Amino acid sequence: MVDNHFHASVILNIHREAVFLRRTLLSLDEAVRFARSKGLALELVAVLDLTDEATREVLFSFNLGSYQDVQIIDVDHGALGLSRNAGIERARGEYIFTADADDLVSDNYFYDIYQAAERLGPEALYFPRYVFVFGESAGICRCSGLDEVSPMTFVDMQPYISRVCAHRAIFRRIQYKDVRLSKGYAYEDWHFNAEAVGAGLNVHTVEDTILFYRQRPGSLLKSADALSIRQIPPTHLFKPPNYLEISRPYYERFFAEGPVSKESYTTQTDILNNKHIQTKIQFANAIEPAVYLERYRGVPVMGNHRGVPPLGTAYYTLCDILQDKPFSDIFIIPFLSRGSREKYILSLIEAMYRLDPFKNFLVLLGEEFKGVQWLHRLPPNAAIVDMALHCPSLSIDQRCVLALKIVEVSCPDTRIHMLQSAFADRLLSLYGIVLQERECVYYRFADVERVESGHATIVASQIGLIADNIDYLSKIVCDSNTTIRKDHHRLGVQSHKWQCLHAPVEMPSILPARDSDAHSRILWASHLNVEKRPSIVPLVATKLESLIPAASIDMFRESVFNEFERTHLEGLSNLRCHDLYEGFEALPLSKYSIFLSTSLEDGIPNVILEAMSYGLAVVAPDVGGISEIVIDGETGILLPSLPDDETMAESYVQALMRFAGDPDLITRLGSKARAFVEEHHSPKSHTKRVAELFEFEQRHFQYA
Repeated sequence: MVDNHFHASVILNIHREAVFLRRTLLSLDEAVRFARSKGLALELVAVLDLTDEATREVLFSFNLGSYQDVQIIDVDHGALGLSRNAGIERARGEYIFTADADDLVSDNYFYDIYQAAERLGPEALYFPRYVFVFGESAGICRCSGLDEVSPMTFVDMQPYISRVCAHRAIFRRIQYKDVRLSKGYAYEDWHFNAEAVGAGLNVHTVEDTILFYRQRPGSLLKSADALSIRQIPPTHLFKPPNYLEISRPYYERFFAEGPVSKESYTTQTDILNNKHIQTKIQFANAIEPAVYLERYRGVPVMGNHRGVPPLGTAYYTLCDILQDKPFSDIFIIPFLSRGSREKYILSLIEAMYRLDPFKNFLVLLGEEFKGVQWLHRLPPNAAIVDMALHCPSLSIDQRCVLALKIVEVSCPDTRIHMLQSAFADRLLSLYGIVLQERECVYYRFADVERVESGHATIVASQIGLIADNIDYLSKIVCDSNTTIRKDHHRLGVQSHKWQCLHAPVEMPSILPARDSDAHSRILWASHLNVEKRPSIVPLVATKLESLIPAASIDMFRESVFNEFERTHLEGLSNLRCHDLYEGFEALPLSKYSIFLSTSLEDGIPNVILEAMSYGLAVVAPDVGGISEIVIDGETGILLPSLPDDETMAESYVQALMRFAGDPDLITRLGSKARAFVEEHHSPKSHTKRVAELFEFEQRHFQYA
C-alpha cells in the first residue's frame, strides 16, 4: 500500500471523445462502486491531452464522488503513450489500471482483477478474460494467459489489449513508448506488453471480467493501421539471447505436443449461456444500447491463443543461428546463384573482408533458389541465414518482418546492404522509413527494357522505389555511371547519394594460346533470356553463312529464369548452342578471338569484362553502361542499339566482316581491352574504391 491507502489508480486518457465519454464514465463509476463496496479505495487520474471544450464539459459535469480521490491533469503530447506515462507518474495507487474514454467495463472489473493480482503476485500483467466488440461490428474474444499464448506470438501480433492492470513498480521499470500517429512505428500497448514479457513478467487473464471495446471509424487503432508500418519499435524481447531464453519452454512444449489448430475458438453457447456473463451484458446495455445479448448470437468466439505461431517459431530458429554475435554489416540478398548481381555483391563482401577481416557479416537470403549457390565464395566471417531453408512456408512479407527484427536487434552502427531484388525491394518499401537512422545502402542496376512496337521501352525500373525511399537511404550504389546519369536526369534530388562501384574482374596471368582458326570463331556467353536478345544470333549466323563461310558462332548459356526457347537457335551449321557453363574461365577460350554481346539492356555486363580480360575482341551494342568499357575502335566495336532485329543483325555482320578483312584488328582491340580492364576493373582498384565508399581506415587496406 502507498500514500493515502489507494489500492489502485485508474488512468483515464481523454482526447476528444465528447459523445462517448459520459457512457464510459457511467461504466467506470459502476465498477468503482462495486469495488468500493468490497473495501477497495480507487483514485481517478484523468489525463486530458489536447482535449476540446465539449469533452472537457462532459468530464467536469459528471459526479466523480465514487472515487476516493480525483486528479485531473492537462497535457499537450498528442501521443497516447506519453499521456499514459504522465498519468501514471501522478498515480498513488498500489496497482494501475489503464482506461480509454470510449470503452465500457463489467461491474466486477476492478475488484476481480485486483484480487487476482493480490493472489498471483505483482510480477505480472493482468487483463480481462473477455473482450466484447461493439459499434461498427460485433465480436467476442476469449483471452488466455501467457502460459497458453507464448511470448513467440508477439513477433507478428498483439495477443492482448491496451487495457492493462499491473503493479505500480512495473510502470516505473517499463514506460510507454512515444509512437504518435505517423508513417513509422505504432502500437504503444503492443510494445509495452512485449517489453514486459521480455523483462520476464507473466501475463494472466481474470475469469468473468469483460472489456466492452468500442469499434468506431477514425479510431486511433484504425488510423495507426492505415498510416504506420504496422510494427512496434525495437524491444528487448526480440534480442536473440533473451528471446531464446524466454521462449525455449514454450517452443519445446509446442513441438512435444504436436500440431495445434491455427485458430482457437470457444463455442458461443459456453459464454453467452453463462449467467454471470448475461448479467454483465445487461448492465452494459443499460448504459450503452449497442451492447445487447442478441447482437452476439451467431458471432464466433475467437481466442488469442492460436496454436504454434509460425513467425514466432521461425524467428526462434533464426535466433538460434544468430545467438548474440554482433555484425558490422548485414546483406539483404535474394539468393547466391551464379549470376552477375550475386557475383557483384560477393566481390563487395570479399573486398570488405580483405580490408578488415575482424568484422563479422550476416548474409540474409530471402528467396527460393533450387540451383547451386555460391555459398563457398563467402568469407569465413560471414554467417548465413537462408530463409527459404529455415522458413519455407512463410511469404515474402513474413520474411521481411523477420528480416526487420534481425536488423532492429543489431548494433546501431551496423550497416545494411540491400541488393536490388524482390526480397530487398519489398523490405525497403514496407519498412524503409524505420531504417533511416542506420547506414542503409541500396545496390541499383539497369532498368529492364523490351522492344515494343519497334521502340525500346522500359518495362521495369526501381526509380519509383528509390524516389519513395530516397530520404531513408544513405547511398545508392550502381555498377555504371550511365545508370547514375539516368537517375539524376529523372530525379534531380540528393544526387550526392549515388555512387559508382565498378564490378571487379580477376585477370588471368597467362592467356590461353589461340587455335589457328580462332580468328573466325565467335563466342556468345550469357543468360539465355530475352534481355540478352539471343534472337539476333541466328539471324547473324544466317547472314555469315554466305559472306564468311569459315565463321562460326558458339553460344554458351548460364542458368536463368524465364529462358529463351532454344529451338529458335537450332538448324544452322555455323551456330551451336551448348549446355550450361559455370564460370567464364571454364569455357574453351583457346578456340575464340571474338566475343559477341547482344544485350537489349544492361549495366556493365560482367561477362564482357571477363571477355576483355582474356584479350577477346568485343562487339557489343550501345546499351546501358556498355559504352563505359567498350570504347569504339579502342577496346572493341560499339554498335548503335537498333530495335529491329534484322537491321541490328546486319550491323553485327558488318562489324564481323571488318575482323575478317583485318585480323590484326582483333589482336589490337583485344590487347587494349585487357589493359583497360586491368587499370579500371582489377580487384585491387575495386578494393580501393570499396575502402573509399565505406570509409575503411587505410591501415587496413591491402590486397593479396
